[in-house]
Amino acid sequence: MTNEIFETMSKLGKSNFDAIKELYKINLKIAGQISDQQQAFINLSLECVTSQMEMLGKSKDYKDILSSQTSLINEASEKVQGIARNTVDIMNESKDEVSAWVEKGVEEASTIVPFAKKSA
Repeated sequence: MTNEIFETMSKLGKSNFDAIKELYKINLKIAGQISDQQQAFINLSLECVTSQMEMLGKSKDYKDILSSQTSLINEASEKVQGIARNTVDIMNESKDEVSAWVEKGVEEASTIVPFAKKSA
């Protein structure tokens, strides 16, 4: 009986370690993807500031400034929406990955520990 408990605990320990490593990899991937989106937003912000400065230097009157500002805002808005869509896609994909990770963990636990059963 003691050997059986020891073996079960050993299997659980290894399973937990492997599961944590897998979750770490998932989180690392998500963090990298979100970081890329943040960098894209920072780059867009810098582009907007640069474009505004160039526009202000070239504009001759307020009508020209207003027209250019409208164009810059529309362009920036489209790019921000693209970044937001990418972020939503990343979060949805991440949700699916984490859900699959949890289901896999429950499945493994139910094979290692006989009383850990998946609820219906």
